[in-house]
Amino acid sequence: MQFFRLSLKPAYALSVSVPLFLLAAILPLVSKTAVKRQEPPADEPLLVQLGQTLFNDSTLSNPQGMACVTCHNPSAGFSYPDSDVNKTMGPVPGIVAGRFGNRIPPTVSYSSYLLKGPPVYDPDLQAYVGGFFWDGRSTTTTEQAKAPFVNPNEMNNLLHNVASPAMVVNAVKTGPSGALFMKVFGPTVFSQSTDAVYALVAKAIAAFEASDIVSPFSSKYDMYVAGKTTLTLQELNGLRLVTGRENGRPGGIPTKKSAHCMDCHGIPQTLTPTSDIWTNSCFANLGVPKNLSNPFYGNTDKVANPVGYNALGKSYIDYGLGDFMYPKMGKPIADLAEGDPLMIDGTFKAPTLRNVDRRPNLSTTKAYMHNGYFKTLQQVVHFYNTRNTTTVAGEVIDFTKPDPYAGLKGKPIWPVPEWPSALTLINPQGLQVLTETGNTAAEQIGNMGLSANEEAEIVAFLRTLTDGYWKKPTTIP
Repeated sequence: MQFFRLSLKPAYALSVSVPLFLLAAILPLVSKTAVKRQEPPADEPLLVQLGQTLFNDSTLSNPQGMACVTCHNPSAGFSYPDSDVNKTMGPVPGIVAGRFGNRIPPTVSYSSYLLKGPPVYDPDLQAYVGGFFWDGRSTTTTEQAKAPFVNPNEMNNLLHNVASPAMVVNAVKTGPSGALFMKVFGPTVFSQSTDAVYALVAKAIAAFEASDIVSPFSSKYDMYVAGKTTLTLQELNGLRLVTGRENGRPGGIPTKKSAHCMDCHGIPQTLTPTSDIWTNSCFANLGVPKNLSNPFYGNTDKVANPVGYNALGKSYIDYGLGDFMYPKMGKPIADLAEGDPLMIDGTFKAPTLRNVDRRPNLSTTKAYMHNGYFKTLQQVVHFYNTRNTTTVAGEVIDFTKPDPYAGLKGKPIWPVPEWPSALTLINPQGLQVLTETGNTAAEQIGNMGLSANEEAEIVAFLRTLTDGYWKKPTTIP
């Protein structure tokens, strides 16, 4: 039986020790990380301005009151900014009272740099890659921009319980965005078909999301790779643990310990001003526990919410990519995932690490992972470090067993994964393995043996990826 192990074929096997800033000149690109925009920025500043206006337009929901920016706020790295909701629930309320989605809003920051969908199996990464949303169901950022408008648990533009782009188009036409919309696309634009105008709405939003406003590359890390600032020793040690390389760059000499962040959040060897997006756009099952505070479990009223209700209640399991791909497959396909199509169940897209800690203020709680189970970066890193461990030193939970928890002497550090599948759950034994240079490195996530100080170093580095460290000139007048 083959298990899902993203690092079996590492994309950074070279052992070259050179200064960080010279790597771009001598090393080939071997990472699968996207470094070229999938949705290029608009040439017309007015189109980007229109997209920003639509993004902030709260008249485009039914009833009015919710905009894209409600769930994708720049103060939170274009994710959800409400501390109380993030802390107590995770998934967020829609415009209709009592309705909630099943997942937290993913960031749209740097989305224009990610791999297009639909998700396809990458034999080098041994994972599916590509697509947008947590399950990869949208092929482009333009298609992604259309979805929240007609989601009953989000902006709720439905007529007789059927998605109605016409409601969105009419709201644009008669609302505060109408005049600018006609200025950009022409005075007769609303005489076009509903589908054509709806596509233009999404095009403008995608253009804004591709702008420097949403993806500015203005973090401390960006200044560091440009040679304009230095990292503290704690931040630098965190970068080394995150990349598993002494110089913090794929291709460098391996460190004695690695947090294996690069398995899903990779950067390429070639260094360019916009190369480091910090994701491979891949899908993985990390063993995240069920978020028992997810309000979607109580979204069971078919009368109040005929389209978006949860028929399974607390028995609901989010299969991630499987929920999207299985209907497309129709039936298992023999050659998918090297003969094992079940490898898609319970897997979710690895988001960019950029702005992972951006918050309105230091007291704001953010929610992490697809279901919002974790509430701090410290929790996330500690989970990666200890997922397979118990309160008894040296005891390891083996998820390949029929009952991984049978016979344990200690208490598991973490609750049972939402989908504890041996086919998709990375399952380390915590062994120390030799790298190509003879150094030792922790074996995968889940039992890495990192100290509390090393966990803190990783968190310190992740905070250097927060935009706003320096102000980049905007392209918007």
